[in-house]
Amino acid sequence: MKKSLLFSLVGGIIGATSVMAANFDLYITGSTAFRAQAFAACQGLYDGGAPSSANNGVGAPASSDAQWTMTGTAVNLGITSVGDTLTIHALWTGSVQGLSSLKNKDQLAFLASATPGATTLHTNTASACFSDVFSAPTLDPLPSASFFEQPVAVQPFVFVKSLASGGVQSVTNITWQQLNTILGSSGGSVPLSYLSGKASDFTTNIYMVHRTTDSGTRVTTVQEAHKIGTIHINYYDPTSDSYIPATTNRGPTQFGPGYVGGGDVKGVMQVGTIGNQAIGYLSMSDAKGISGVNWSQMLRYNGEYPIANYVPGVAPTTNDYTPICTGKYSFWAFECLDWPQSSQYATYSDQNIGFSRLNNAMSILSATGSGAGPTGSIDNQIFLSEAAGTAVAIRLGDILVSRSAVGGLISP
Repeated sequence: MKKSLLFSLVGGIIGATSVMAANFDLYITGSTAFRAQAFAACQGLYDGGAPSSANNGVGAPASSDAQWTMTGTAVNLGITSVGDTLTIHALWTGSVQGLSSLKNKDQLAFLASATPGATTLHTNTASACFSDVFSAPTLDPLPSASFFEQPVAVQPFVFVKSLASGGVQSVTNITWQQLNTILGSSGGSVPLSYLSGKASDFTTNIYMVHRTTDSGTRVTTVQEAHKIGTIHINYYDPTSDSYIPATTNRGPTQFGPGYVGGGDVKGVMQVGTIGNQAIGYLSMSDAKGISGVNWSQMLRYNGEYPIANYVPGVAPTTNDYTPICTGKYSFWAFECLDWPQSSQYATYSDQNIGFSRLNNAMSILSATGSGAGPTGSIDNQIFLSEAAGTAVAIRLGDILVSRSAVGGLISP
């Protein structure tokens, strides 16, 4: 049972005063593609720019982890008072599943403790969700009158090829028409010649590696291809060095089949055996680490790279996303932060952060502007990564184009 705040009248002024130290809990779920940016921003919410303790169930967490818990004080940002602590529990399940969990108040298993190595799980509902896409085209959209949906950044995506030797290495580009055909292929694959342009590759199949349908990355990919209808899924089986039809879900029962997270797809792309003739779709963060050279397995999309002046196989010294910002590269979506719009929807099982504190925390995380946002915001985290040349997302203030729907037309 969480300790509560006692309200008292002091010196004739009515206010809320914490008479005993309290621990406020915030539970975040959603996008695996955006987990690195969310991790850095959540760290920035704490006094001094770092939590006092953090845990991924094994030890200290990394930004790529699928789950973590961190704790500390956030007095400077008004989320905690002196003597209070803020504990953030994160579980990255995918954008669509995250939106569904937020809407339906699903019980999720978060790491309970921020002590490194602690493995005890705590079942709770989500306070907020990051999503790679607007909720409208998903399986379980949020009712707009009940939840805030705040764009916080632009999330670029890329198509990548596996590290397997052989014909897949001759693939350098994919168009939206080719993507539409691959998504609708009954075997989940197409002749390699369709992508390589070499007649001699006709007898080799190339496969598309997919996320589960709870993935915002997959929603963006399907919308980008203007694909309607069934998508056939195959899994790579390293024991047989071949692809087999998907017969069971790799994700939650209601959201399958496919690979659960971007890290899982990245893992498949890193398998270099000859049978893994495959391409997949990933966030810039996951795609960056497939090989030892940044983004060396990245394909052009409709003839363009998302990074200006990119030379395949050469690590870029800056992250210049001009092709996205000016409308030449279209494989991207608005990253959104979603949370309840009224206290009626914030009455969760063990979230004693309170509705006003929840709004304060989410407003800080989502803050954007023409300059860098405040400490602890997504905007500020991306601003700092731009300066360091490591940005894998784009600030809203940097982009010169827009679109009204996922995969929709891009306009100035």
